[in-house]
Amino acid sequence: MRVLLLATMVLAWGVAALAEIPPVEDWPRPVGNVELRVAADLPEETLLDVGLVLLDPGIPEDSSTHSKLGIVPEIRKAEAQFMSAILRYVLENSQAWGVVRVLPETLESSELLLTGTILHSDGLRLALHIQARDALGRAWLDRVYVDETREADYPVAEGLDPYLDLYRQIANDLLAAREALSEKQLRDLKEIALLRYAGALSPEAFGDYLAIDEQGRYSLLRLPARGDPMLERVHRMRNQEFLFIDTVDEQYVALYEEMGPTYNLWRQYGREQAIYREEYRERVANRDSRGRRGSFVAMQQTYDAYKW
Repeated sequence: MRVLLLATMVLAWGVAALAEIPPVEDWPRPVGNVELRVAADLPEETLLDVGLVLLDPGIPEDSSTHSKLGIVPEIRKAEAQFMSAILRYVLENSQAWGVVRVLPETLESSELLLTGTILHSDGLRLALHIQARDALGRAWLDRVYVDETREADYPVAEGLDPYLDLYRQIANDLLAAREALSEKQLRDLKEIALLRYAGALSPEAFGDYLAIDEQGRYSLLRLPARGDPMLERVHRMRNQEFLFIDTVDEQYVALYEEMGPTYNLWRQYGREQAIYREEYRERVANRDSRGRRGSFVAMQQTYDAYKW
């Protein structure tokens, strides 16, 4: 099965091998070598749970553009799940958060909600647009991250990823945003997230605990009484929903583990193709003379491209 998947990936990439990949001149600089910052001894009551929405694969609706952009939809959809699982692992390893869950869809009442879109992906470059906002509706992050691989990144060692620096940079930026908040602000975020969930279930009972402004930002007006039985029921209901989400989350982890070896071979092949494309364009741009259409030189160039 794995061999068949690899063959399908290679064939699909070969079809788009000479695709017109978007220019990278306007992208941010690659993140470079990044060490993951690990938090230590954080109070448990300040550890925010993170809802990581499954990455948007970034596939245009117009299917006629897919080949031009080098996108194979089924592979890109699998990549979105694979990359979401890696980002989850890195966030967990930073020890700065509570439970990190990969969500199949947006859960607006998350204590910290993380969303993202794949802008470009091959074995040479990865570009992700990542956004994060907390339960108040306050933006923590809105940035495009780019990373480039080196020849030494392949073959990929077990437990590693050629774009690990990119995921580490995302985790470090989120930790920096967390450190800008006080312990009280972090505890309030956990309360607000629960009240947002409760308000969605029963606006009549919980609608007057929070206020929302024109920008969609929430503020805490008051807290329910300690031991409020209705809020306790809401808390149990949310935990039941989390159990279901955790079951789905396990499937993403299983896909990550099963897909990894084959996917890394495909990315290694993709890197070689991406480098060839860039070198080919450079050779064409720097060529002093090209055979006129119909000449032997032009035919030879066409044949060389066909052989490749």
